Amino acid sequence: MTKMKSLLAAVMGSALCFGSTAFADSLVDGTYMSEGDDRGLAKCTLTLKSIEEEHKYGDEVFELESSGDGSCEWSALGISKSFAITGGMVTNAGTAAFVKLTFPFGPAGKRLELTAFDVDGAVRNVEYFNKLDDNLRVGE
Repeated sequence: MTKMKSLLAAVMGSALCFGSTAFADSLVDGTYMSEGDDRGLAKCTLTLKSIEEEHKYGDEVFELESSGDGSCEWSALGISKSFAITGGMVTNAGTAAFVKLTFPFGPAGKRLELTAFDVDGAVRNVEYFNKLDDNLRVGE
């Protein structure tokens, strides 16, 4: 009986892990607002949208669009892998860079950390975003 309970627990644990990751991918879609500088100025708005298409690498493909003033203006395509989204971007000045988005508390935590890297791999800046809404989905 102990072997049967152990086997059942292992199967159920695996099913819960895979089920929760499939559901959690859709949780990252939405609009996020950055904290801005010390005075609360220079806030950026970041919109993440899942792209429904087949892809060979990563878990899911996203369209990333940032808006606001100055360096906030950019767009990119990102590929997620284990709740970190990586992608290339072009700023409004035409400077190529790469971004990495991570979710410190998981995708349901409604907090996002964005790290921008120069082409040589040097960290350009790190920004934190908080989710504004839960109802932005593909096709809406």
